[in-house]
Amino acid sequence: MDVGSVVNQGLIGMQKSQVSMAQSAQQIAQAGTTQRADSPQASSQSQDLAESLVNLRAQSQVFDSSARVVKSADETIGTLLDIRA
Repeated sequence: MDVGSVVNQGLIGMQKSQVSMAQSAQQIAQAGTTQRADSPQASSQSQDLAESLVNLRAQSQVFDSSARVVKSADETIGTLLDIRA
């Protein structure tokens, strides 16, 4: 696998997780404003809120992992350039 493609895959992973985190954050922000707590849909909404919170945390870890991939590829490129020079 090419080092450049590894960097691209890491960046794509970061972008996708960022989009998913933004969607989850939007759902969390809207959760408290749409229904009253004593309504019949409150339990369903609290489940959606929990799913959004779990997704937000998971995507945060995906973002961090993708960033580590980019960092490792960058270090590899630096090492290859040092060897070449």
